[in-house]
Amino acid sequence: MVRWNASCVSLILLILFMFSSESAMAGEKWYETGRSDTVPQSRYLTALGYGSTLDRARKDAAKNLANQIDSDIRSKFEQKTSRNNMAISRSTRDVLSVRTHAKLYGLKNVRGAFVPSQGSYVALVAVVRNDLVRYLKGRIRSCRETISSLRDDLGKTPNPMRRIHDLSGIVRAKERAAFFDREVAAVSGGTPSSRYNPQPEISRIQTLLSREMTVSVSVVNDCGQIDSFARHVRGAVEQEVTRMGLLVVPSGGHIRITGHVSATPLPPGFSRRYRYYVLRYALSMSSPDGTVWGSVADQRKVAGLDPAQAELLASRTVSKKGVGPLLDGLKSRLFLDKSDSRFVSFPRAGSGKGLSKGAAPLSDKKCQGF
Repeated sequence: MVRWNASCVSLILLILFMFSSESAMAGEKWYETGRSDTVPQSRYLTALGYGSTLDRARKDAAKNLANQIDSDIRSKFEQKTSRNNMAISRSTRDVLSVRTHAKLYGLKNVRGAFVPSQGSYVALVAVVRNDLVRYLKGRIRSCRETISSLRDDLGKTPNPMRRIHDLSGIVRAKERAAFFDREVAAVSGGTPSSRYNPQPEISRIQTLLSREMTVSVSVVNDCGQIDSFARHVRGAVEQEVTRMGLLVVPSGGHIRITGHVSATPLPPGFSRRYRYYVLRYALSMSSPDGTVWGSVADQRKVAGLDPAQAELLASRTVSKKGVGPLLDGLKSRLFLDKSDSRFVSFPRAGSGKGLSKGAAPLSDKKCQGF
């Protein structure tokens, strides 16, 4: 009589399980497993896709492969940096967000067929891991060259605006390099580097903004007086400047926003419900030496249920429609290159930002307001 001990039984069960698993896998099709003998998993990344045509199935497979790598980056390697102290609406946050199609480099269509059991076309695509890693490392080298060039320029210029521009360029290049580096880690199974952390440059930008890019705001009415409306407009403009991340000072700022505003009430019969006013403003942004960077001038109607509400809406209009374009121009010069599609120029009052058609010139003094 044969006796079986526990160890022997366990070993036999393990062998039977492995045999049955291998048999089951051998019976599975490529369109079920997403694998093929021609593209071993040790060398390739693969993904399946589905569609009403073979071309659509291949596009779906490519998208799934890209999403697979993105998911690996997010779940394992994404570096989260707290930037609550860098207000600037982080105009740089939009500028510096990076997306890449590098993950689709060297895409290979492996298999494709209409599968009746699936009711659609199925495609299998793949990329060679090593080829993709080499490509990504080449992109990282390009980013490092950009960083080196910007650092050289940074060491040669005393101009604070230029220094902020160089630093923000380094931040962009570092974040691109970090993204590619995380892709390399996701594809190769390695660990991402910490050498592309942009926080040191971000801290320097914060310091320069608070020390070298202070802003003073001066707003008067058309008669050169500081009335209630002029004070409200100044407060709204200062709030907008602060939201950007710049420091407002009472006087002597490195950047100066000056101008005049007025609001003339329209006859009571103009509207039965609302109180209407003709809002007029002219603002400019300049450097300490008096160089005017940009200016805006406009005239438009504003309304409110009562004068207080109309005044509030008018001050907000001036801060958004008036100083907003000026700040956009400043952001571009601080954080963007002229070749960037998001780069905008400082507005000029005489070119598209002038008074509305048929409006009286701003030189007419209208001191009556709210």
